[in-house]
Amino acid sequence: MARIRFETAAASATLMNDQDAAGQVRRILHNGIDIVLFEGRTGGRISAHFIDSLIPVYEIRHILEANAAQDTATIFILWADMLLPEHGQTFTADDWMEALFTLYGDCIYGYDQWRGESFLFPVYFRGSGPRRAIEHGVTLPYRYLTLREVRTWLPGFTGTWHVADFGGPSGASHDPGRVEALTIELAAAYTLLAAMPGDSLPDIKRAYRLQARRLHPDLNRDPGAHEQMQRLNAAYAAILASHPPGTGPENVNP
Repeated sequence: MARIRFETAAASATLMNDQDAAGQVRRILHNGIDIVLFEGRTGGRISAHFIDSLIPVYEIRHILEANAAQDTATIFILWADMLLPEHGQTFTADDWMEALFTLYGDCIYGYDQWRGESFLFPVYFRGSGPRRAIEHGVTLPYRYLTLREVRTWLPGFTGTWHVADFGGPSGASHDPGRVEALTIELAAAYTLLAAMPGDSLPDIKRAYRLQARRLHPDLNRDPGAHEQMQRLNAAYAAILASHPPGTGPENVNP
């Protein structure tokens, strides 16, 4: 139980610190650790729900309806290690999973801890129907919360919902399967860094550091970590090369 509360509190604190640092928070209205209600920079209210146990469809619907009645957008972020399938699995989604990934463009947002640091990432449910191929995306910057209306047609979950997600202004821009190309290579580079075209150079460098801390072979024991780090470095170099001269890559020690 103590670990659950620690993981949830860490993810919640990371979300709010990142949002605040990026100037995206006008004020925090309520911080209950697993539910954080805040007013965004543009005035919209957002309720972030950090979920660490199974959540039935009727409860998802109730939360969405209650928040909408208060003109508040909802985002659900799940403890991935406990609730979401692993990368590479072919998985038959439960009805509550299907409700959530339908809200967020065939992905569910998850959080986990790595070396004491909290990370947010999308878990994609590829395919159609309840049986899906699972793909874990790269770590996302928390600052790209966007408000939108989403229509669903699932049995017991039909309606129009006011949600917040991390797709940015162009929709599911963190998804390499949906990114709109600048060039194919540069679009892929931005996706790998979890950055966006138009980001400032400090934001790009910060995005690189965030990914590097998770992927660096000194910290990540995955057999493919070295290759992943090489791809990350190449993506970082490609993005910096598209910026004005004199902004070359820097060495980063995660």
